[in-house]
Amino acid sequence: MFRCKRKKLQTLAIIGNGFDLSHGYSTDYKSFSKNTNAPCLDEFKSFCDDETSIFTWYLFEENINILSEKMFQQSMTEECNYESNRKKVKALETTFREIHALLIEYIESETADRPMIKNSKIEQYLNINSLAINFNYTKTAESYTPQIFYVHGSLKEKDILLGYDYRDEACLAQYEDMRWSKTFCREALEFRRFLSKKLKLTPDSDKYKTLVSSLKSYQHWENSGRGLENEIKKIIPYYKLIDKFVKQYREHPIPNIDYSQIQTIVILGHGIEADKKFLAEILSSCHHLKEVVIFRYCGEEEDAFQKKQDFFAPYCTNIKTVYY
Repeated sequence: MFRCKRKKLQTLAIIGNGFDLSHGYSTDYKSFSKNTNAPCLDEFKSFCDDETSIFTWYLFEENINILSEKMFQQSMTEECNYESNRKKVKALETTFREIHALLIEYIESETADRPMIKNSKIEQYLNINSLAINFNYTKTAESYTPQIFYVHGSLKEKDILLGYDYRDEACLAQYEDMRWSKTFCREALEFRRFLSKKLKLTPDSDKYKTLVSSLKSYQHWENSGRGLENEIKKIIPYYKLIDKFVKQYREHPIPNIDYSQIQTIVILGHGIEADKKFLAEILSSCHHLKEVVIFRYCGEEEDAFQKKQDFFAPYCTNIKTVYY
């Protein structure tokens, strides 16, 4: 659960993997893949058409998008063995869950007992007077500000998520085909936080497991084409509790932030592509935005940097570049 100590902060930092890299931590996908030897990574590679082209976390997550959509399309063909197809979908889910666990272990080992040296240029924008929306899992940003919302989980929680950005789901797609949408994954992560922090439940308790399973059923039926009909509501344990949580969460995905006060947005190592919809919703609420500051590393491709500028241009004409 996130509680910002100062609601009316004027600087908002958007932090991505490049932020950790700029502090000397090799938490990128390429390093993870190269230095991790596990069967699930080989299994993931066997699913991909061209695994060698994946060298960033964005491209890894985009492959989740490609694979899940491809498997759904295959399930709709007449020659498809539907049961075999669903087993493949289940195998893919198992593989990604195992990669989650491996990634936690890898990042913990990569960041453990290594000194973190702050960057004076970053300190000008990321400090006690700043709020950070962090897409990383590490606590690197905590050296600059205590006011951080971990969008995709954290090492401290031992709970992280990987997935693809919003897409228009096919009307006949099943929950299993859209399981890795960040829309679902973020909602489920916040629900687990709610169970732990608010209801004081532990992950090994029966009630915790039942509630997590019930949210999954809620998401499944809501996107089944049938919807949450009255007879469906009756078979979902703790339906009223879950329905109340979901409605509150969707109205305020990140609580306690007054975006109307934000005047400066700072981009620190986030490639934008992986979370466009989420970021666009935030920007649309920043009605008094005066400047966007994009931190850039030497050697960054011009095309990639231009895409960032193009993304922010509709929201702010004053875009500034700072090199790490």
